[in-house]
Amino acid sequence: MTEQAQYDASVLGVEVDVGEATVDEEQILAYCQAIGDTNPLFTDAEFAAHGPYGRIVAPPAFVLSLKHEPGLDPKVVYGNTTFNAGQHCDFLQPLKAGDTVKIKASVKDIYEKTGRTGAMLFVVRRNTYTNQDGEVVAVVDQSTVHRTINRE
Repeated sequence: MTEQAQYDASVLGVEVDVGEATVDEEQILAYCQAIGDTNPLFTDAEFAAHGPYGRIVAPPAFVLSLKHEPGLDPKVVYGNTTFNAGQHCDFLQPLKAGDTVKIKASVKDIYEKTGRTGAMLFVVRRNTYTNQDGEVVAVVDQSTVHRTINRE
């Protein structure tokens, strides 16, 4: 790691509660309407009742719309700009209408990497979504990059 990289390593791997939400059919239907998803498992209660889950389920990416607090701050000091470096989502269980989801957040990793444009510091934050039965519904890793950009 370069001398200029500074962050609070004590938050690495520490998982904290950042939110809880109860999902209802109206939220799922509004989400589907907003993204144009017409899958009857997500939008038709009668059809979904005869499906594999017995009721309406949410599209996998619905979990990304659930509001929550940001979690612990690693207080990164590195470079002069920060931007989104992408996300990786593992959708493990269907989220059903009526489920209550607890959201936990952690700073999974912080690492430096040198690319063709120079040194960068990556921060990977992990959100874990668990239903009322203790089943992990989804795990989402969000990466950000800190780097110096010459602004001449």
